[in-house]
Amino acid sequence: MYMMVRRRLILPFFFLCLVGAYADWEDTYSDLISIAGLDSNSGQNSFLTLLIPSGGKYQSMGTAYTAVALDAGYLESNPAASSHLQNTELTFYHNDWIDDSNLESLAYTQRKGNIGWGIGAKFLWVPFEETNSWGETTDSGAYTETIMTFNGSYNLMGDYYYTGLSLGVNAKAAYRGISESLAEDQNALALMGDVGLLTQFNLLKFYPSRQKNCGFGLAVKNLGKEFITDPDPLPSRATAGLSYSPIKPLMLAFDATYPFNLNGEEAESMSYAMGMDVSMTDFLSMQGGFLLKLGKPRITMGSDLDLEKFSIGVNYTLDLTTQFEPVDRITLSFSLNLGDFGRTTIRDKVQELYLTGLGAYSQGNYTQAIIYWEECLELDETFTPALEMIETTQKSLELEAKMREQQTVE
Repeated sequence: MYMMVRRRLILPFFFLCLVGAYADWEDTYSDLISIAGLDSNSGQNSFLTLLIPSGGKYQSMGTAYTAVALDAGYLESNPAASSHLQNTELTFYHNDWIDDSNLESLAYTQRKGNIGWGIGAKFLWVPFEETNSWGETTDSGAYTETIMTFNGSYNLMGDYYYTGLSLGVNAKAAYRGISESLAEDQNALALMGDVGLLTQFNLLKFYPSRQKNCGFGLAVKNLGKEFITDPDPLPSRATAGLSYSPIKPLMLAFDATYPFNLNGEEAESMSYAMGMDVSMTDFLSMQGGFLLKLGKPRITMGSDLDLEKFSIGVNYTLDLTTQFEPVDRITLSFSLNLGDFGRTTIRDKVQELYLTGLGAYSQGNYTQAIIYWEECLELDETFTPALEMIETTQKSLELEAKMREQQTVE
């Protein structure tokens, strides 16, 4: 039954693949744009590399990722998510973007206790050549953008039933390099920051799992300034996101984004992203997403092979800039799993002590049961069931003492 559900869920994903492969996409895309209309404020910001996904599930879920914490894509979606990650990871991304341009990215993320942090870098390279009327190359150069991101987050009020509230920040520096033969005096530096919050909890959950099935996130990104004469505004964004897992192999996500410009100029229209992540097996997952943006609708899809020590992912993006000969807009990712600081071992040990305590309790050995549960709390102070059972057992002991006292008096 479980496998049947997963197969049915993935049928829409393969349908999207077939549509993208065989339909006349450019005509279809133009029809969609003509229906929705164009955004007259599109493309008026600087450092648009900030809006190009590096890869991973963030890209393949259509950027609907503000309430999701699955991999290093949180650096681009919500800085609060680092304190929710399970493993330390080193991730490489290669994004075969438009024509001969490429986007290369690197990210390192880590969590210890309630503190998460990470560092990321993105490098966009767009080559160009200038030719004369005879077709001879007279000059060449490149347009480049480099983005550095430094992240930190902290989780508050977490316990067994509730992951808590995570608050996070990103500090970012960006540099644009343009060959003088292309445009003079256009090199520029920009400094900016992101803030975000994330919480995860259980709601309408009908399957057993220690993972919470709902998430809510908020993020405000790219608050800063470009340092150049008469600068364009940075692409500032405010995004709210929801995630929900109605059954164990499926996660759905939805984001709503409100663009704004700090200089007061009119910004782009709102956009909406929808995505899903489907676990086909313990080691294989597939994703699909749709970004509804005025004049720029986008379909994305991807797959991850997650092995014990590393994972490999491939994503594909379909929009008006996608080319089929040769095929571009393909992103490859490779992630190294560097461990979890023993969190899984501690979790399993806590679970074992808790069950042993329940066994002692069922045999009437209340004092020994409390000892086991106190050991649970020494390893994990947020393991609320152990605390609840200690309180229940202490009440039972108090009741027994009163009953013995009453019998003695009689």
